[in-house]
Amino acid sequence: MTEPVVRAEGLTLAYGAVQALAEVSVALPAGCMVGLIGPDGVGKSSLLSLVAGARALQQGRLEVLGGDMADAAHRSAACPRIAYMPQGLGRNLYPTLSVEENLQFFGRLFGHGADERRRRIDSLTAATGLSPFLDRPAGKLSGGMKQKLALCCALIHDPDLLILDEPTTGVDPLSRSQFWDLIDSLRVDRPQMSVVVATAYMEEAERFDWLVAMDGGRVLATGTPAELRTRTGAAALEQAFIALLPEERRRGHRAVTVPPLAEDGDDSIAIEAQGLTMRFGDFTAVDNVNLAIRRGEIFGFLGSNGCGKSTTMKILTGLLPASEGRAWLFGHEVDAADIGTRRRVGYMSQAFSLYGELTVRQNLVLHARLFQMPEQAIGARVDEMLERFDLQAEAETLPEKLPLGMRQRLSLAVAMVHRPELLILDEPTSGVDPIARDRFWELLIELARRDRVTIFISTHFMNEAERCDRISLMHAGRVLVSDRPQALREARGAATLEQAFIAWLREAAGDAAPPAAAPAP
Repeated sequence: MTEPVVRAEGLTLAYGAVQALAEVSVALPAGCMVGLIGPDGVGKSSLLSLVAGARALQQGRLEVLGGDMADAAHRSAACPRIAYMPQGLGRNLYPTLSVEENLQFFGRLFGHGADERRRRIDSLTAATGLSPFLDRPAGKLSGGMKQKLALCCALIHDPDLLILDEPTTGVDPLSRSQFWDLIDSLRVDRPQMSVVVATAYMEEAERFDWLVAMDGGRVLATGTPAELRTRTGAAALEQAFIALLPEERRRGHRAVTVPPLAEDGDDSIAIEAQGLTMRFGDFTAVDNVNLAIRRGEIFGFLGSNGCGKSTTMKILTGLLPASEGRAWLFGHEVDAADIGTRRRVGYMSQAFSLYGELTVRQNLVLHARLFQMPEQAIGARVDEMLERFDLQAEAETLPEKLPLGMRQRLSLAVAMVHRPELLILDEPTSGVDPIARDRFWELLIELARRDRVTIFISTHFMNEAERCDRISLMHAGRVLVSDRPQALREARGAATLEQAFIAWLREAAGDAAPPAAAPAP
């Protein structure tokens, strides 16, 4: 049997009182694509940073590339053979340096001469499609292109071990597909290279050779994707992951079902936009967007980071004035000064908009007062929110002490405390474990179907998009298409929604190449 590229025994790591890894023992096979799967906070990044030599060992034994990482001599010899892409778009890049300058810097860092740097830079940029952008600053690249440049910088020294920490988070499906096709082609040329990847996208993990499912700093199971599905009797990897969780975590979980939107004759429009356009200087973040969303509808907004989703949502809530076009909420034109219309909207941003120094109850009370609810009604409404969102036991707890999934429920409760008729959610489930995500969706479905609240939600997860009544696919500031998920698949003859999205992205790129510039902050 081939010696593992990584072998860990009793690996334990803590950040103060927080235990990131707990007695992890695992061997990662060499020469293949290994995936560490699980939501945020389960220990994936901590394990990868130890393997890369970027973090000091605390307890346990770790062997990488045939030697002990606690041994300084081996670590010095092994680290130049390792390429490490940390989490975050282009985190290993210098944004003010051009594509060429970034690659030249990393080439010099690994001791390549001028001729060898030129050969490697030309080869890598040709393979990734970056050749036309050598003079462009890294900070002006799109998310997908930043990741390609980061990969080129990581690969410029022919590593034996490539470590990728959530490399496609926030990247559109086409760029994500192209990224993994690129990795596959590089592995053909470098079959000896081992690749270890952390990801929260279960659909993505299906293409890896071998998986390590993690939760709570521990290893749940290892094996090929097919083996994990067979072991749990699950049709998809996300269901397999849920089945591998401890019984107490799974207790009460059930598959999410979405009743169809009732055809009761109420076709009134909750949100409408015509020609909505937003410019930051010479960059167009939102380009002529048209939308019409029915009352009580669950409407999904899909697209990569920087495609204009969040900007569109801010315009619709009156947080940003549009450069051009008009938008209406419940028939009233959007006006940031119109508090009456604003009271009918609940907004949950990407970053949890909670006050860390206030308890769960105090956060709810504060937001009720901010929306000018009658003082005598606030106590009963807060108690109702605590019960409905299953937060009674944590009412006097500070938000930072709550698990991520519970903090997410609190953010939803805060957004709903003033009884809005429209709920706008900007990537609310990013990084949350599958069970907490399903629980969150049960709450959304209840709000939409029982209370007739209109849900407008952006997401990167295709299985979430499948639960929406309709979705819009957005790219480079433009809405490519809007329809029911099934209709979108059928229109492209695609087996999955992701394949359909990729087909529309390819078509859009064929009409005009998507801009490489990033949006203004």
